Amino acid sequence: MKGGKNMGNNNYIVFDILGVKHDGFMNSFIFDKDAECVINNDQFINKIVVSSDISKVTFCLHDSIEIVDNQISEIVNYLSLYLGNMMIALLKNSLQYSNVSLKPTIRLSAIHLAEINHIQLNDYIQMRDSLSIRSTLSNGNEILKKWVQDVEISNYTSKRDKYDILFLLLQGENIVQKYMAMYAYLMSLVKEIYSSQKESQKQVVKYVSDNCSRVGIELITSPCTRPGARPSEEEDQFTALRNKIGHPSDTNRDVNIGENAVNQLASIICCAIEDISLEMV
Repeated sequence: MKGGKNMGNNNYIVFDILGVKHDGFMNSFIFDKDAECVINNDQFINKIVVSSDISKVTFCLHDSIEIVDNQISEIVNYLSLYLGNMMIALLKNSLQYSNVSLKPTIRLSAIHLAEINHIQLNDYIQMRDSLSIRSTLSNGNEILKKWVQDVEISNYTSKRDKYDILFLLLQGENIVQKYMAMYAYLMSLVKEIYSSQKESQKQVVKYVSDNCSRVGIELITSPCTRPGARPSEEEDQFTALRNKIGHPSDTNRDVNIGENAVNQLASIICCAIEDISLEMV
Protein backbone atom coordinates (compact mmCIF):
# COMPACT_ATOMS: atom_id res chain seq x y z
CA MET A 1 0.00 0.00 0.00
CA LYS A 2 2.72 2.41 -1.04
CA GLY A 3 1.71 6.02 -0.55
CA GLY A 4 -1.80 5.02 0.44
CA LYS A 5 -2.68 3.07 -2.71
CA ASN A 6 -5.18 0.27 -2.46
CA MET A 7 -3.87 -3.28 -2.31
CA GLY A 8 -6.98 -5.40 -1.89
CA ASN A 9 -8.83 -3.33 0.70
CA ASN A 10 -12.10 -1.81 -0.47
CA ASN A 11 -12.36 0.59 2.46
CA TYR A 12 -9.44 2.73 3.54
CA ILE A 13 -8.72 6.24 4.81
CA VAL A 14 -5.39 8.01 4.37
CA PHE A 15 -3.81 10.71 6.52
CA ASP A 16 -0.71 12.79 5.83
CA ILE A 17 1.92 13.07 8.56
CA LEU A 18 3.68 16.42 8.45
CA GLY A 19 6.78 17.44 10.38
CA VAL A 20 8.55 14.07 10.48
CA LYS A 21 9.75 13.60 6.88
CA HIS A 22 12.47 16.13 6.04
CA ASP A 23 14.17 17.00 2.79
CA GLY A 24 17.40 18.86 2.15
CA PHE A 25 19.98 19.19 4.88
CA MET A 26 17.88 18.22 7.91
CA ASN A 27 18.32 14.89 9.70
CA SER A 28 15.65 12.35 8.83
CA PHE A 29 14.79 8.70 9.19
CA ILE A 30 12.95 6.23 6.99
CA PHE A 31 11.91 2.61 7.11
CA ASP A 32 13.46 0.25 4.59
CA LYS A 33 9.91 -0.56 3.45
CA ASP A 34 6.33 0.36 4.32
CA ALA A 35 5.50 -0.71 7.87
CA GLU A 36 2.35 -2.73 8.50
CA CYS A 37 0.50 -3.72 11.65
CA VAL A 38 -2.63 -5.88 11.81
CA ILE A 39 -5.08 -4.61 14.42
CA ASN A 40 -7.17 -7.08 16.36
CA ASN A 41 -10.56 -6.40 17.93
CA ASP A 42 -11.02 -2.84 16.67
CA GLN A 43 -14.48 -1.81 15.53
CA PHE A 44 -13.21 -0.11 12.36
CA ILE A 45 -9.51 -0.84 11.73
CA ASN A 46 -8.23 -4.03 10.16
CA LYS A 47 -4.66 -2.95 9.39
CA ILE A 48 -2.45 0.14 9.58
CA VAL A 49 0.21 0.91 6.97
CA VAL A 50 2.81 3.65 7.46
CA SER A 51 4.73 4.68 4.33
CA SER A 52 8.46 4.10 4.42
CA ASP A 53 9.20 7.85 4.50
CA ILE A 54 6.81 8.38 7.47
CA SER A 55 4.67 10.79 5.45
CA LYS A 56 1.40 8.85 5.14
CA VAL A 57 -0.71 6.52 7.26
CA THR A 58 -3.35 4.33 5.67
CA PHE A 59 -6.07 2.85 7.86
CA CYS A 60 -7.48 -0.24 6.16
CA LEU A 61 -11.01 -0.74 7.42
CA HIS A 62 -12.92 -3.99 7.72
CA ASP A 63 -14.50 -4.83 4.37
CA SER A 64 -17.49 -6.25 6.22
CA ILE A 65 -18.57 -3.00 7.86
CA GLU A 66 -21.54 -1.20 6.35
CA ILE A 67 -21.00 2.55 6.23
CA VAL A 68 -23.63 5.19 5.65
CA ASP A 69 -23.01 8.88 5.01
CA ASN A 70 -23.59 10.06 8.56
CA GLN A 71 -21.00 7.61 9.92
CA ILE A 72 -18.09 8.96 7.90
CA SER A 73 -17.43 11.86 10.26
CA GLU A 74 -17.58 9.53 13.26
CA ILE A 75 -15.07 7.13 11.70
CA VAL A 76 -12.63 9.83 10.61
CA ASN A 77 -12.78 11.54 14.00
CA TYR A 78 -12.04 8.19 15.63
CA LEU A 79 -9.10 7.60 13.30
CA SER A 80 -7.72 11.10 13.92
CA LEU A 81 -7.74 10.39 17.66
CA TYR A 82 -6.09 7.03 17.03
CA LEU A 83 -3.39 8.63 14.88
CA GLY A 84 -2.86 11.45 17.37
CA ASN A 85 -2.26 8.77 19.97
CA MET A 86 0.27 7.13 17.63
CA MET A 87 2.10 10.44 17.22
CA ILE A 88 2.47 10.68 20.99
CA ALA A 89 3.95 7.18 20.93
CA LEU A 90 6.28 8.27 18.10
CA LEU A 91 7.60 10.99 20.42
CA LYS A 92 7.69 8.78 23.49
CA ASN A 93 9.66 6.00 21.75
CA SER A 94 12.08 8.23 19.84
CA LEU A 95 15.45 6.85 20.99
CA GLN A 96 16.15 5.17 17.62
CA TYR A 97 15.60 8.44 15.74
CA SER A 98 16.27 11.02 18.45
CA ASN A 99 18.53 13.17 16.23
CA VAL A 100 15.59 14.03 13.95
CA SER A 101 13.49 17.18 14.36
CA LEU A 102 10.03 15.89 15.27
CA LYS A 103 7.10 18.28 14.80
CA PRO A 104 4.26 15.88 14.03
CA THR A 105 0.94 17.17 12.75
CA ILE A 106 -1.72 15.21 10.89
CA ARG A 107 -4.02 15.99 7.97
CA LEU A 108 -6.76 14.00 6.31
CA SER A 109 -5.70 13.07 2.78
CA ALA A 110 -8.17 10.64 1.19
CA ILE A 111 -11.26 8.56 1.88
CA HIS A 112 -12.05 5.47 -0.17
CA LEU A 113 -15.19 3.59 0.75
CA ALA A 114 -16.48 0.97 -1.65
CA GLU A 115 -20.17 1.77 -1.26
CA ILE A 116 -19.94 5.58 -1.14
CA ASN A 117 -18.81 7.71 -4.06
CA HIS A 118 -17.97 11.38 -4.58
CA ILE A 119 -16.89 12.12 -1.03
CA GLN A 120 -16.04 15.77 -0.47
CA LEU A 121 -13.73 15.87 2.53
CA ASN A 122 -14.78 19.33 3.66
CA ASP A 123 -18.42 18.26 3.77
CA TYR A 124 -17.70 15.85 6.57
CA ILE A 125 -14.50 16.70 8.35
CA GLN A 126 -13.05 19.55 10.34
CA MET A 127 -9.57 18.42 11.31
CA ARG A 128 -7.36 19.81 14.06
CA ASP A 129 -3.68 19.85 13.19
CA SER A 130 -2.18 18.58 16.27
CA LEU A 131 1.61 16.74 15.91
CA SER A 132 21.72 16.05 7.33
CA ILE A 133 21.71 12.43 8.44
CA ARG A 134 19.22 10.05 6.92
CA SER A 135 18.81 6.87 8.92
CA THR A 136 17.17 3.82 7.38
CA LEU A 137 15.56 1.58 9.98
CA SER A 138 14.98 -2.06 9.08
CA ASN A 139 12.53 -2.71 11.93
CA GLY A 140 9.65 -0.53 10.75
CA ASN A 141 6.98 -3.09 11.64
CA GLU A 142 8.35 -3.36 15.17
CA ILE A 143 8.43 0.43 15.58
CA LEU A 144 4.87 0.75 14.27
CA LYS A 145 3.76 -1.95 16.70
CA LYS A 146 5.16 0.13 19.57
CA TRP A 147 3.26 3.16 18.32
CA VAL A 148 0.05 1.13 18.19
CA GLN A 149 0.53 -0.65 21.53
CA ASP A 150 0.28 2.62 23.46
CA VAL A 151 -3.01 3.66 21.87
CA GLU A 152 -5.70 4.31 24.47
CA ILE A 153 -8.39 6.42 22.86
CA SER A 154 -10.38 7.36 25.98
CA ASN A 155 -7.28 8.37 27.94
CA TYR A 156 -5.89 10.36 25.01
CA THR A 157 -9.21 12.13 24.46
CA SER A 158 -9.50 13.18 28.11
CA LYS A 159 -5.99 14.67 28.02
CA ARG A 160 -6.01 15.95 24.46
CA ASP A 161 -5.55 19.60 25.46
CA LYS A 162 -2.35 18.70 27.31
CA TYR A 163 -1.03 16.71 24.35
CA ASP A 164 -1.94 19.58 22.02
CA ILE A 165 0.25 21.89 24.10
CA LEU A 166 3.17 19.52 23.57
CA PHE A 167 2.50 19.35 19.82
CA LEU A 168 2.36 23.15 19.72
CA LEU A 169 5.62 23.57 21.64
CA LEU A 170 7.38 21.20 19.25
CA GLN A 171 6.53 23.47 16.31
CA GLY A 172 8.92 26.16 17.59
CA GLU A 173 11.75 27.12 15.25
CA ASN A 174 14.16 28.43 17.90
CA ILE A 175 15.49 25.31 19.58
CA VAL A 176 16.65 27.14 22.73
CA GLN A 177 13.27 28.76 23.30
CA LYS A 178 11.56 25.47 22.50
CA TYR A 179 13.63 23.55 25.04
CA MET A 180 13.07 26.13 27.78
CA ALA A 181 9.31 26.21 27.12
CA MET A 182 9.13 22.42 27.17
CA TYR A 183 11.03 22.24 30.45
CA ALA A 184 8.66 24.80 31.96
CA TYR A 185 5.72 22.71 30.76
CA LEU A 186 7.20 19.58 32.32
CA MET A 187 7.62 21.47 35.59
CA SER A 188 3.94 22.45 35.57
CA LEU A 189 2.89 18.84 34.89
CA VAL A 190 5.08 17.51 37.69
CA LYS A 191 3.51 20.04 40.06
CA GLU A 192 0.12 18.51 39.24
CA ILE A 193 1.38 14.95 39.63
CA TYR A 194 2.80 15.64 43.09
CA SER A 195 -0.13 17.91 44.09
CA SER A 196 2.36 20.58 45.13
CA GLN A 197 1.65 24.18 46.00
CA LYS A 198 4.34 25.50 43.69
CA GLU A 199 6.63 24.41 40.89
CA SER A 200 10.22 23.44 41.62
CA GLN A 201 13.22 21.97 39.85
CA LYS A 202 13.69 19.53 42.72
CA GLN A 203 10.38 17.91 41.81
CA VAL A 204 11.43 17.67 38.16
CA VAL A 205 14.71 16.01 39.17
CA LYS A 206 12.80 13.47 41.26
CA TYR A 207 10.31 12.76 38.48
CA VAL A 208 12.97 12.37 35.78
CA SER A 209 15.08 10.17 38.05
CA ASP A 210 12.13 7.89 38.77
CA ASN A 211 10.72 7.69 35.24
CA CYS A 212 13.37 8.12 32.53
CA SER A 213 13.89 4.35 32.38
CA ARG A 214 10.28 3.97 31.16
CA VAL A 215 11.34 5.34 27.78
CA GLY A 216 14.85 3.88 27.72
CA ILE A 217 16.66 7.09 28.65
CA GLU A 218 19.81 6.77 30.73
CA LEU A 219 19.77 8.97 33.83
CA ILE A 220 22.81 11.25 34.07
CA THR A 221 23.19 13.26 37.26
CA SER A 222 25.63 16.01 38.17
CA PRO A 223 26.10 18.50 41.02
CA CYS A 224 23.13 20.85 41.17
CA THR A 225 23.66 24.23 39.50
CA ARG A 226 20.46 25.80 40.82
CA PRO A 227 21.18 28.99 42.77
CA GLY A 228 20.92 28.27 46.49
CA ALA A 229 21.20 24.50 46.12
CA ARG A 230 22.98 22.52 48.81
CA PRO A 231 26.40 21.05 47.89
CA SER A 232 24.99 17.53 48.22
CA GLU A 233 22.15 18.10 45.74
CA GLU A 234 22.26 16.63 42.25
CA GLU A 235 20.25 17.30 39.10
CA ASP A 236 19.34 15.29 36.03
CA GLN A 237 20.67 16.05 32.55
CA PHE A 238 17.53 17.92 31.44
CA THR A 239 17.60 20.24 34.44
CA ALA A 240 21.35 20.74 34.07
CA LEU A 241 20.90 21.81 30.44
CA ARG A 242 18.03 24.10 31.38
CA ASN A 243 20.21 25.83 33.99
CA LYS A 244 23.15 26.17 31.61
CA ILE A 245 20.84 28.01 29.24
CA GLY A 246 19.20 30.06 31.97
CA HIS A 247 22.46 31.02 33.71
CA PRO A 248 25.03 31.41 30.91
CA SER A 249 27.35 33.48 33.11
CA ASP A 250 27.83 30.46 35.38
CA THR A 251 29.55 28.43 32.67
CA ASN A 252 32.53 29.18 30.48
CA ARG A 253 31.41 26.83 27.73
CA ASP A 254 28.99 27.34 24.88
CA VAL A 255 25.70 25.56 25.38
CA ASN A 256 24.72 23.32 22.49
CA ILE A 257 21.21 21.90 22.20
CA GLY A 258 20.49 19.13 19.73
CA GLU A 259 17.30 17.46 18.60
CA ASN A 260 18.26 14.52 20.80
CA ALA A 261 17.77 16.61 23.97
CA VAL A 262 14.44 17.99 22.73
CA ASN A 263 13.10 14.58 21.74
CA GLN A 264 14.14 12.94 25.00
CA LEU A 265 12.51 15.76 26.94
CA ALA A 266 9.35 15.24 24.85
CA SER A 267 9.43 11.55 25.82
CA ILE A 268 9.51 12.49 29.51
CA ILE A 269 6.64 14.94 28.99
CA CYS A 270 4.59 12.15 27.40
CA CYS A 271 5.14 10.07 30.54
CA ALA A 272 4.12 12.99 32.74
CA ILE A 273 0.89 13.56 30.83
CA GLU A 274 0.12 9.85 31.16
CA ASP A 275 0.65 10.14 34.92
CA ILE A 276 -1.74 13.05 35.36
CA SER A 277 -4.77 11.72 37.20
CA LEU A 278 -7.98 11.87 35.19
CA GLU A 279 -9.54 13.57 38.21
CA MET A 280 -7.19 16.51 37.63
CA VAL A 281 -8.17 16.92 33.98
